[in-house]
This record gives sequence, structure tokens and C-alpha cells, in this order.
Amino acid sequence: MAEPRRRRAATVEKVSRLLDATEELMLSEGYAAVSSRSVAARIDITAPLLHYYFPTIDDLFVAVLRRRAEQMLARTRAALSSPQPLRAWWELVSDPRGTGLIVEFVAAANHRPALRTEVGLVARELRRLQMEALASILGEYGLDPEDFPPALVAAAVQGLAFAVVADRAAGHDTAHEQAAAAMARLVARLEDRRERRPAE
Repeated sequence: MAEPRRRRAATVEKVSRLLDATEELMLSEGYAAVSSRSVAARIDITAPLLHYYFPTIDDLFVAVLRRRAEQMLARTRAALSSPQPLRAWWELVSDPRGTGLIVEFVAAANHRPALRTEVGLVARELRRLQMEALASILGEYGLDPEDFPPALVAAAVQGLAFAVVADRAAGHDTAHEQAAAAMARLVARLEDRRERRPAE
């Protein structure tokens, strides 16, 4: 059986540039601004050439999402296994760029069934990873799993980050900065508590 053909370096570089351009367009103008012409123009190629690499715009969106998901899963694993897991995780999920893209993907998925399926798969895998890690570390913060189960903590932290970034980007006056600051203070107190707990 023949091995699958590997993309040439020039092709890999061009595809990477297309994915980068799509991300930048989503962040600066929103997912609705993404078209074969708008993305191609950003890297000075023709729209037909873009469709050589990605036959449909859905294919392009899915490729961008999959690349971002790989990065997000790796960074989440690293954050939740770091010396200060809750602090590192909060800083990761409240990053305007990463979460801003998630906001755009969720909005686009409401109108694109192919993307909706992919977003669902990524969300499920990310939540599974978060809950597994939280199940093993929440006790170190003195949190009772009956009162603060991993599912609640994961949804609360990720949900707040999503809301803060979405409201900030939209310019909504919803006290999102105060909410983010309060979460940062809570995380700092929890990390301090964890550090002071006697070793078992």
C-alpha cells in the first residue's frame, strides 16, 4: 500500500499562511468577513488557488479550527499541570486572542453545520481534559468536590472567560472587567491557599 503523499514545503507554507490570514480576518472583522477573495487577497494569491487547497470555505474554517484546537489542548494540558494550575489556566482561557477565535467559531457554527460538528467535538474534548485534570487537583485547593465538582468549575471558568472576551469585543457595558478582576483575585487566593496547605 502506497504511503500518503506529503505536502511539499512550499505547499505547507502556503497553507499555513492561508490559515494565519483566516484567523487574522476572523479576529479583526469577524467570521462573516471570511470569503475566498478576502482571505486570498491577504496573502496575494487568487481565490481559485485558495480553493485548490480548500475546496469550500467550510473546509477552510474546519482546518483553522483543527489547528487552533491542537494548540489549545496542548496549552490546556500544560497549564493544568503547571506549578499554579488554576492561575495558568485562567490566564490561558481569558487570553483575548485565543478565546476571541473561539467566540467567532461558535458564532460561525450557528450558520454552518459542518463547522458545528467540529466545534462540538473540540468542546467535548477540551471539557473532558479540563475535568480530568480538575478532579485530581481541586482537593489541593481545599475545595469539596460535592460543592465544587469539576464540571461546575470547568464550566464556570471557561464560561466566564468566554463572556468577558465576547462582551469586551462587542463593546458591551456588562462589568466584564470587574468580573475578570474578581476571578483573578479568587484564583490568587486559591493558589496561596494551596501553597500553604501542609504536605500530606
